[in-house]
Amino acid sequence: MMEKSNDENQNPEFKQIIAGYTDDEIRNVLKKRKLYQKEAADFAIQEAIRRGIINSEQDLFASEFNHEPHKFSLFPTIENDKARGKFKKSIARSLIILGGLAMVWGGIKIFKTQSFEGILIFVFGVAWSFTSFQLMRLVNTKLVNFMFVLLGIAVAYLVKIFAASSYVKTFDIIFTVVSVGFIFYGIGFLGKLKD
Repeated sequence: MMEKSNDENQNPEFKQIIAGYTDDEIRNVLKKRKLYQKEAADFAIQEAIRRGIINSEQDLFASEFNHEPHKFSLFPTIENDKARGKFKKSIARSLIILGGLAMVWGGIKIFKTQSFEGILIFVFGVAWSFTSFQLMRLVNTKLVNFMFVLLGIAVAYLVKIFAASSYVKTFDIIFTVVSVGFIFYGIGFLGKLKD
């Protein structure tokens, strides 16, 4: 049995997606056409001509369709609302898991030593997870700032543990600094995605 060629097997999904765009979304694609694959950009141009958004490819030289050069940013800009929501939920879920780990650690300390420190760690984990859950639903400056405060408390606790321990290795410090850096970045990125 003969197989179809790659061109016949490919479903040009981008055509369906672009055809479903609103006129404003088509204008945005035209403005950023250099960031798209050539076939998708060409299809968007033809769709814009068909809809009367532009009369010909010459209209793309107008300032309206000039793309601003990409500027470096620590946090990428996500223009698609759906993608922004997915990023926000993904980061918040990761933060909730970290809060869950703190609750488990606090629970183990309470069970083993019945210490006040275990209770504080457990309460910290609950506050961290609850705030992270709230950030999944609505990102605002107060919640983000509160997460930074909680992170500061966690860092101070880790410094206390390292200072009291005589078995701290260089790798432990590097791993902790990198982990805290990623968490700091995640919270900062959430702040950038605020509603």
